[in-house]
Amino acid sequence: MKKLDTYQNLCTEVYELSKPHAPHEAYQFYRSYASEAKGPILEPMCGTGRFLLPLAEENFDIHGFDASHPMLERLHAKASIKNLKPNVWHGFIEDLNQSNQYQLIFIPSGSFGLITEKTDIQRALKTIYEHLNDSGLFVFEAETFNAVPKTLGTWRGSRWQKKDGSFILLSQLAMLDDEICYSIGKYELIDGNSVIQTEIEEYKIRIYQDPNFLLNLLTEVGFSQVRLVKAFDRQASPDKADENIVFECRK
Repeated sequence: MKKLDTYQNLCTEVYELSKPHAPHEAYQFYRSYASEAKGPILEPMCGTGRFLLPLAEENFDIHGFDASHPMLERLHAKASIKNLKPNVWHGFIEDLNQSNQYQLIFIPSGSFGLITEKTDIQRALKTIYEHLNDSGLFVFEAETFNAVPKTLGTWRGSRWQKKDGSFILLSQLAMLDDEICYSIGKYELIDGNSVIQTEIEEYKIRIYQDPNFLLNLLTEVGFSQVRLVKAFDRQASPDKADENIVFECRK
């Protein structure tokens, strides 16, 4: 069985402490697509529900899934507080096999870059295409080299305080190899002067400086129209200084 080696318990805690809510500008951007969708919405790789739960609160018909059990546990905990019962499940994007067809599928925050191998990217795009209605729209972000940390090869540290008095010490090292950014994260839960728990995770993010790689794959899969959009302005085109490029893909 396929198993995710990242986004475990301590990482999820830091994620919630550092990113408890979707950025307002990004949320309004994706909400504008949701408001135009005349049918169900799907958010693959939905994480802790930063986008999904507020949309569900606004009564959008939204479903979601993620490959991280700790992330989904946090999502369900937050949903319970809000008296929400979202249609969310555990799974990998390449293995998506639902009977539902969606009017909008979106992947915010550069999460699509976590799929790094070309064959997996092709499978993911094909699966998404097959789960769209005939007039459906797929919207996602891809990161450029401008999003890569400036301090490559240097350890960086941060401290994340918890309500119980303990804290998580995060040490990170980023490296770049062609179009793949490798990031090693060491998470240490510290209580008093003792390390209670340690998790070490290695992330790989695919960088898309040249959008033609994805444009060609999207066309091969069958998307009839693909438009590059500036994050987060639907009326503007991306420029060379942008950290993210939004792909707007019509089936």
